[in-house]
Amino acid sequence: MRTRYLDLDDRTQDLNERMQEDPDLAGDFLQKYELSWMYHENALEGVVYTVQELVAGLATPQPVADALVIGVLQEVRNHKAAIDLIRSEAGAKKSRVTLTLVKKIHETLYKCIQSKGPSELRKDMPLHRAYFHEIPQPPRIAGMLAKVVEGTDAAEFKKSHPVVQAARVQHGFMQAYPYTDGSGKVARLLANLYLIRAGFLPCVIHSIDRQRYYDSFKMPEAVLRDLMLEAMDNSLGHAEKHFAEAPPSRSRRSAR
Repeated sequence: MRTRYLDLDDRTQDLNERMQEDPDLAGDFLQKYELSWMYHENALEGVVYTVQELVAGLATPQPVADALVIGVLQEVRNHKAAIDLIRSEAGAKKSRVTLTLVKKIHETLYKCIQSKGPSELRKDMPLHRAYFHEIPQPPRIAGMLAKVVEGTDAAEFKKSHPVVQAARVQHGFMQAYPYTDGSGKVARLLANLYLIRAGFLPCVIHSIDRQRYYDSFKMPEAVLRDLMLEAMDNSLGHAEKHFAEAPPSRSRRSAR
């Protein structure tokens, strides 16, 4: 396992250096990567957006009359705002995961969506949900969630590799399953906060692995961690191919 982490570290460092050398090409790659991230994030939850819907949601807002379209655009914009929030948190010197941050992420995801009420912990045992692992009764949620958050301040956690941190937070959060809607998205955003802070690409689990992802919460944390490592390895492979096949951009040519 240590070898996998070292390989991931080395390839990430190489990619970051390559992006610094060619900021134009890096910008193009990161824009496409974020669209892919948003697409697969929602597809994991059973919501499939077209590329056009994602692009429209991220563009400068234009007047729209169709209520259904307005709803889709708002969801996309909220998701982008939540991503921007964790990027900002990842860049802060004294950032840490707190219950306040958890609530803020959830509120950001559902801002101005009429069908969603205030960001409150789950009060029922939902019959219809995407995830089928065992979840706790509502009275246990607050304590389980607090334990996950408090665990991020432990010395052992802070010494762990960022992938271990990301998997532990995500797995623990999903065992608490604090929200009827949005628990998966919040969990993955929290996990990616640790990865982004350490200089890694966000972990994008593709929709083709949706069932494997769901099943990982019925199993020990290590199963989710392996899936995340696989996803991150695939992302690095795509990034390396993108930079290897692209011609030098204007910024790189001028630097020569």
